[in-house]
Amino acid sequence: MKFSEKLDILLERHNYKRVDFADKVGITYRAFAYYMCDTRKPRKSVLERIARELDVTPDFLIDDSKELKLTQEEKFIRDISSSGKNPYEAAKFLSQSKGLFAGNSLSDKDKDALMSCLKEIYEDSRKGNKK
Repeated sequence: MKFSEKLDILLERHNYKRVDFADKVGITYRAFAYYMCDTRKPRKSVLERIARELDVTPDFLIDDSKELKLTQEEKFIRDISSSGKNPYEAAKFLSQSKGLFAGNSLSDKDKDALMSCLKEIYEDSRKGNKK
């Protein structure tokens, strides 16, 4: 996995905006943009600050043979993106759903009912695609 791909995923996990992250590690956004485009690699001191802020080692970041273990959600979003489709709606849906399930605003009975509805919607959409 490329350096820029790891950065992108780790920034998302840590809820960083690119501009804010660049400022946090003491570099310009332009320099950070070069890293994100794989145009340039950071100097050792910058790489160390980036790694420290993202809780990984510098070696892990720069070694393209080392993969970042993805969550199911990250795999799903990457698959949609790589297919040329816009993952925004799917990511928005997942985020809202996560909030419903994790926020304890629903009882267990309500969570079960929601899952049942989602399954029904999914199965109906699969039937519609087969026509």
